[in-house]
Amino acid sequence: MSDPLPIVPFTRGIESKIDLPGSKSITNRALILAALTNGQTLLKGALLSRDTQIMLQALESLGFKCAVDPLQLQIVVHGMNGRIAKKEAKLDVGNAGTAARFLTALLAIEPGGIYSLDGDEAMRSRPMAGLLDALSELGAADFEFLGEYNHFPFIMKTHGFNGGSSIVDANTSSQILSALLLASGAGSREPIKLKAIGVRPAYVKITLNMREAFGAPPLPTKAKNLYEIAPVSYKTPDCGHYTIEPDLSAASYFLALTLITGGQLSFPRLTANPLQGDALFAEVLAYHGLRMECSSDGWIASNKHPMDIERNHREINFKHFSDTFLTYGAIAPLLGGSVRITGIEHTRRQETDRITGMANELSKLGQLVKEESDSLTIAQKPNELRARALQARKHGKLIEIETYEDHRFAMSFAILGSYDLLNDGQPWLAIKDPDCCVKTFPNFFETLDSLRHE
Repeated sequence: MSDPLPIVPFTRGIESKIDLPGSKSITNRALILAALTNGQTLLKGALLSRDTQIMLQALESLGFKCAVDPLQLQIVVHGMNGRIAKKEAKLDVGNAGTAARFLTALLAIEPGGIYSLDGDEAMRSRPMAGLLDALSELGAADFEFLGEYNHFPFIMKTHGFNGGSSIVDANTSSQILSALLLASGAGSREPIKLKAIGVRPAYVKITLNMREAFGAPPLPTKAKNLYEIAPVSYKTPDCGHYTIEPDLSAASYFLALTLITGGQLSFPRLTANPLQGDALFAEVLAYHGLRMECSSDGWIASNKHPMDIERNHREINFKHFSDTFLTYGAIAPLLGGSVRITGIEHTRRQETDRITGMANELSKLGQLVKEESDSLTIAQKPNELRARALQARKHGKLIEIETYEDHRFAMSFAILGSYDLLNDGQPWLAIKDPDCCVKTFPNFFETLDSLRHE
């Protein structure tokens, strides 16, 4: 584990632009879809991080040919027309939720396969039941669990998709439904009907749009959360490539930075109508004074008056863009009044229990936090925050933030630490295990540092 990283505050407003990495969620979806096509697909602007490397290594272990150009951020995938070359393989998904769920559904397309899957200790406790139950109900796979029932590790015997229907419990993760929407039509001889429970539409919308980009017909919407998936043969987009949208979860950190430090920051390659629901986070910050200009040429965020942040009590439901609740929670001590963050119960079962983790770290900063099953209420105590920073400095120390091996804690609290709390431009906060950012944004701290010096 790397040493704690002191965060140097910004002493002036930003005047710069930032080229965001590609979205992890979109990159891993695109890798699955490209593998299912009947040809060669070039993925442009791909994210090359730990989670996408796990997906690439798994695909190569299954016999798919993937060529990566790290300088151009491009990946060429040779699809095998809805088949998998290797009928036996051992796959390690680490703690990558998208890889774990998307690969499990992908494997089910190949009749007669025997696959061993495992992940790290954290992955072994993450929810898989909704997906595994649906695959069993559809007759697409049988599972032999080597530890806890319905969790990794397990051996999977696959039978292919042959039609049928299933109720899909996606309460714990929308990836469970997305995995089935991506894979279940490939190679199926009959339509498959899925009735989903606990859908977060913004995340599923990404999957539905990407299916169509790879040649699938639109899914009929006969009833709410009922999906009828016809047999499909995915194909490479007509232009021969698919461009990965920049990561809007990553954008949230730099939007928050612009709010609290002032200035102007441009985001090239973002569009006025992005796929990702995390675009809603910009509206959350607009209440506090962040100005947004969004066009086909990119986004521009600005705040001329960072000291005039709106400071009334707010209650915000983050259900449809929950990855960004940590960004908001981390800067909450600077917002004044109080905030109640709701719609986040499912985040207890992500990389870590994100609700408890956020409550712990904000309490360490002297904030009053009420933790409930689905929410956090944060009463800001700015004077206590300064007092604790000064007390740590008096003893030659910094306030250290635990990251729980979760990249979003590292990046969110780095933005808080970028605020010049003690008005001297010197660090007052440090991030433990900053290398955990390799999961989705390997050069996050270098990017943050570059904005500080421009």
